[in-house]
Amino acid sequence: MNSVVFLALCLCVSYVASKESVPLVTQNYQMTIDDMLVQQVQKELTASYVYQAYASYFQRADVSLPGIKKFFSDASIEERDHAQSLIDYINKRGGHAQYDKIDLKAVCETVKSFGRSDTSGLNDFEDRRMCICGFVATKTINDNCGPREDWKEGLMAFEDTLLIERYVNVQLLDIHKKADAENDAHLTHILEHEFLEEQVNSINKIAHHITRLRSFEKNNGNNYKLGEYIFDQHLK
Repeated sequence: MNSVVFLALCLCVSYVASKESVPLVTQNYQMTIDDMLVQQVQKELTASYVYQAYASYFQRADVSLPGIKKFFSDASIEERDHAQSLIDYINKRGGHAQYDKIDLKAVCETVKSFGRSDTSGLNDFEDRRMCICGFVATKTINDNCGPREDWKEGLMAFEDTLLIERYVNVQLLDIHKKADAENDAHLTHILEHEFLEEQVNSINKIAHHITRLRSFEKNNGNNYKLGEYIFDQHLK
């Protein structure tokens, strides 16, 4: 199936039928874990949707950062692949995959709230305004964000992305903890080797991007735009 069609189906269909497992397949697979995996599918699809929106933003003629656009396009595909892997796993274990709508504006608020929580582990992210997220969700600019021409867009986007990736990672860790408590060795193995390792690598990669972009803020930020341009060229 074409990936765009797949994403459209997942975003547009709100399926609320009663949950039914496949008894011939399920063994040591709890429905509470199935619920958590279904919610994780939604989170992966949500991340994919957000990253596609960010890719679109950086493709705008008044932003024109093709390297960062490519990063977010690739990230969107990667998150969609994660969702498909989870769907395949749910079906393999005899679970019941369900889909719900994605509200981008609500996602922006959720991630913003996560940045203020102790769970995020990021004290300097308490005042995240998610300006780009809000702009692509509503086409308006939050009063707290200031004029767009003053935005450090690359840095803002990667700081948002770090929060999203850490948020997704927290949910994966919760599933792993539950699977371990239920002695579901197969699921803990899959999470450790196919999801958590990749999630940790993604967080580390994004942190490096943030560090580089923050270095351009020195000297009152006078070198930021030039530094961002050079950084963007390396991502192409």
